[in-house]
Amino acid sequence: MSKGEGGRSQMASASAEQWYALQVRHNCENLAAAWLRDLGIVEYLPVQSATLATKTNVTRQHPLFPGYVFCLTDLNVGPKIYTVPYVIRIVGYGKHPTPIEEAEIEAIRSIVSSCARIEPVSFITTGKRIRLTAGPLTGISGIMLEAAGNKKLVVSLPLLQRSLAVRIPVEWATLEPAAS
Repeated sequence: MSKGEGGRSQMASASAEQWYALQVRHNCENLAAAWLRDLGIVEYLPVQSATLATKTNVTRQHPLFPGYVFCLTDLNVGPKIYTVPYVIRIVGYGKHPTPIEEAEIEAIRSIVSSCARIEPVSFITTGKRIRLTAGPLTGISGIMLEAAGNKKLVVSLPLLQRSLAVRIPVEWATLEPAAS
């Protein structure tokens, strides 16, 4: 790390805001997200709409990751996340909160905003790596899942051990080169 003026490191002067997953109490995702917003913390609660087969066809929104809310914050400054009601813990490895890559959050945002039908699937980390080169999800990378003749892009969040799948036309996908 190089030193800047006054002996402060240049790394320390950069914004340390990162995305974190917060585990929250069951069915309290919206409440926790509202508290975070009220504290001035950027939050993200990815949801999917589902229409219930009733006389009035009620549409409800359900969290894509039940029990979790994402927030963009610097854990060293600002409001303390643990003061937010309904928050159980900041997700991490061991007792250390672990940030989530911005690209993972952006992939989820793109999938949610695409209006594609999203399916939760078992956590997947191995398979053919693909990148979408066409369609509304251009630029997103993930794993190709083939089942019953359908091709799906799977995006996984290793920290949460959760994956989402969205059906894609095969011509949208390009195989990524294998990592060496």
